[in-house]
Amino acid sequence: MISQEALDLFAANRAAMAAGDAPHLAAQVLAGPDAVSVMRDVAYVSSAEGTSLSEQMLDVYRPAGVATEHPLPVILDFHGGGLYYGSKENNACRDMRLAEKGFAVVNANYRLVPEVSFPTQLQDAMRALVWIRDHADEYGFDLENVFVTGDSAGGALALYLCAANSSAALAGALGLGAVGGVNGASGASSVSGVDVRGLVVTSGMFRLTGGVHATALSYYGEGYFQTPRDHILMKSYLDLDKLIVDAGASFPPVFMMTSVEDFIADNTYELARIFHARHRDHALKVWPRGRERALGHVFHIVQAGDPSARQASEAIEDIAQFCRTYVR
Repeated sequence: MISQEALDLFAANRAAMAAGDAPHLAAQVLAGPDAVSVMRDVAYVSSAEGTSLSEQMLDVYRPAGVATEHPLPVILDFHGGGLYYGSKENNACRDMRLAEKGFAVVNANYRLVPEVSFPTQLQDAMRALVWIRDHADEYGFDLENVFVTGDSAGGALALYLCAANSSAALAGALGLGAVGGVNGASGASSVSGVDVRGLVVTSGMFRLTGGVHATALSYYGEGYFQTPRDHILMKSYLDLDKLIVDAGASFPPVFMMTSVEDFIADNTYELARIFHARHRDHALKVWPRGRERALGHVFHIVQAGDPSARQASEAIEDIAQFCRTYVR
């Protein structure tokens, strides 16, 4: 049961975040059809699983002029917004710029808190990955080179998705073992049948409880974990160290990016410490204080549509270069 106080907080924050995003979304310069081919609002939930909501749709961006007969490395993206706000439109500009660099980018919506809880959001994330597996020929996806990214709270979805995808036991513990036809495809080492080559998390919100933001998270947690089942599924794996350990050796290489002006940079530092302690392949980039403009939370997404935002362009290239490093 979610308290009215928590529901009011979600509603107020949604309104405030929408108002904050409106100016840059209105001013951003999107890639034109001569640069990027766009396929919008594709349902990733099959009719057999039920009616697909707008929150269970995705966009696909490919460099213009590259036929789908030519498979491209894939980047699956989950937007941020505290798990309770946002949509794929928030990330469209940044993702189109990644597509211009030679990737097929899948920009996915997912259902939001408090309408659903975090474990249900993880099911949506897994369904999106399975959709890529099942539609590779149609959209020109290179299944040997699939990457996952998420910013802010989308980083939590991406992190937990990649962990569950790396371990059948962990996927089962998180309630994802049989989602959307996920049964560990024959010949694949991953749960979904897609071996993720790399994970990129930017300004990640990985802590869902406790820490320096414990007071706010105590309210948000009412929406993140709404039922006894939610608490049972997630209790052990709110410990990020246990999540990474139980994901096993198949967990993909990780690129983490934040900035000293990011208000939740502590989340990234904590995750980097865990990867280092557990000897997992990872890279970390921390941007210093901006000289030309502030480099705050998810700055490379907020500023992606501004051609004069030099650091945002460099950060987007950093993401592309990390993925290129691991392309087979």
